[in-house]
Amino acid sequence: MLSLNDLYQQMLERAAANNRNIVPDGADPAMVSILMNPDEYGLVVRTKPCICSGDKKACVDVCDWDAMTLENDGSIRIDDTQCVGCQACIDACKFEVLTTKKDLIPVVNDLHNYEGPVYALVAPAFSGQFGSEVSAGKLRSALKKLGFTDMIEVAIFADVLTLKEALEFTENISDQSAFQLTSCCCPMWISMIKKKFHELLPNVPGSVSPMIAGGRTVKALHPNAKTVFIGPCMAKKAESKDPDLAGAIDYVLTYQELQDLFSVTDIDLENQEEESSPHASRTGIGYAYSGGVAEAVELTVKALNQGADITFESRTADGVPDCKALIEDILAGNRQGNFFEGMGCRGGCVGGPKAIRPKEEGKEAVRAYGKESRFETPMENLYLIELLNRLGFSTIEEFLQKSDLYDRIFD
Repeated sequence: MLSLNDLYQQMLERAAANNRNIVPDGADPAMVSILMNPDEYGLVVRTKPCICSGDKKACVDVCDWDAMTLENDGSIRIDDTQCVGCQACIDACKFEVLTTKKDLIPVVNDLHNYEGPVYALVAPAFSGQFGSEVSAGKLRSALKKLGFTDMIEVAIFADVLTLKEALEFTENISDQSAFQLTSCCCPMWISMIKKKFHELLPNVPGSVSPMIAGGRTVKALHPNAKTVFIGPCMAKKAESKDPDLAGAIDYVLTYQELQDLFSVTDIDLENQEEESSPHASRTGIGYAYSGGVAEAVELTVKALNQGADITFESRTADGVPDCKALIEDILAGNRQGNFFEGMGCRGGCVGGPKAIRPKEEGKEAVRAYGKESRFETPMENLYLIELLNRLGFSTIEEFLQKSDLYDRIFD
């Protein structure tokens, strides 16, 4: 019997070649279902019975979200409603019983068969992930060869959300005792606040993430489009299914899944045509690493509100333990700031569990790409102004007053 990984490889090769029958003879129907129907499964999938001995389970010990429960018979129950996709349980399992779900096979099928447009929305951390010689323009050309209609950099929607959060800061922080927690970017940070520190939700602006903003924008402009987000994060797979966000993003792939697809094609990434320059600002691209959101919002607040009496003072944390410590400081009154940014992975998105390059390399590649941008902040971004015009906003000020397309309501 083929293992799940071997079955995945064979089915992916057949799907990429557009074979009519992609399921090998004798394949386990349960494993085929995991790959063909990923929406029917949680972020973490058990591929065989747990074989840990005793009542100590590494996966349970490392889970910060109460998603792994030890049952009386010694088995593990995975609560999909609590799991955020941090992958700590998978990393802790020495027997490779657990794996992350894969969404790639349905995406490849749609690239061959869907009659409408299919857009690839790539997270800001993509720089350098597929090799130092693979630029954004080369990646765009390669994605088009795979069948995507076009590649859209999610960093431009980071610019959109920077504007939104900067306006909310200037409106809500009326004195130095008030504070705001960013709602952008990291679904683990938001899950932590919602699940464990919900008393802080009134301090979280109701903004969607750049991923959701990108998906909603594409579907507002192209109602029959399918949207595929591609990034280093498993938690984005969960975020895309949140009830108040569902529908913006049809599929979430990781960089590793996209690399798997390139590995079964004859596309030479390094020798693709150049097809673009950055459309986002330097600070929007900087959402990929820890501290980037705070920097973007701070610079934009200063541009929007020159001469204001309130000083923007940020604190940032990366990694779940440090994010918890930051929130506990806030609750204890030891704030020492009025804008707080949290990212669940060490280093930020460049340190995500499905990143291909080490986080230090990823951060340097993102910074280098950001320096290529013509714009420092979203306030100068001409592409952003053009996008807002297409959405029906004649000025940035009008967008800031009527941007309900990018709102969300926290329970």
